[in-house]
Amino acid sequence: PTATMPPTKLQKVAKAANTEDGSQGFVEKQNELFKVVKARQEEARTRICKSRANRNKDLHARIKALKCDPTTKQPGSNADAPSSDHTAFGTLRDLLARKTDLERRITERIDGLEKTMRIASSELQIVLKSRSELVATAIATVPAKASAATADSHVLIVKQ
Repeated sequence: PTATMPPTKLQKVAKAANTEDGSQGFVEKQNELFKVVKARQEEARTRICKSRANRNKDLHARIKALKCDPTTKQPGSNADAPSSDHTAFGTLRDLLARKTDLERRITERIDGLEKTMRIASSELQIVLKSRSELVATAIATVPAKASAATADSHVLIVKQ
């Protein structure tokens, strides 16, 4: 027995009209439902566009007001107190502080990289030294074996 899932709230079951040809009524009902859904979607799009347009208008009005009056204070600030955020000296001081902070961070990174490079270099020197010792011992053992092998070959040659 195959059970079908009941329709959700968004899905509506279209029932065939009481006609001889029930499929035609079904198709018409489906078309009506489709039109209703499309109309709702279009209304939602229109609302979203209007909302965006209103927000953009408000934003542009704020920007224009700030451009006209550069000494405008943010809400909640004391309008009588001089603010370093809105003076050229304050801006320069903030930029200098940012520059100093960036230089400090760059110096720390460079120091860290130099330390890492020194460690890697010393590790590489240790590895190279151990490899050269291995190669030297291997070379030292090869001539001894080779001379023994050549001595045996000389003996063989002499015997023949």
